[in-house]
Amino acid sequence: MHFVRDRTPLEAIASSLTELFAPNLHEERISGMLAHYDFVNPDIMSYFKRRLEQAPRDANFALDYVKRHATTPAEREAVCNALIFKTNVLWAQLDALHHAYVDGHIPPGAFVPEGR
Repeated sequence: MHFVRDRTPLEAIASSLTELFAPNLHEERISGMLAHYDFVNPDIMSYFKRRLEQAPRDANFALDYVKRHATTPAEREAVCNALIFKTNVLWAQLDALHHAYVDGHIPPGAFVPEGR
């Protein structure tokens, strides 16, 4: 939220370019979650199912916007930095999930799967 609020529209839109990789990731998430977690059902995965169609549309918009508006070296560098920032945020989220649900340090108030 702070990044999008405090940066230019170009950088905010560029940060969504991670959506270029989303369709394959969502397919893997859907099948993996359904196969490995008893508490996950197709209804729970509806967000990811919708993203199979939405993500490519969103990514194409963002890529077109960035190509049209990042016309200077400084703007292109800002686009790259926005995408690096976004991937770092995603890695931090994955690290936190691993710490909680793989290493077993679920924070107070967080989701606790049945049987834990």
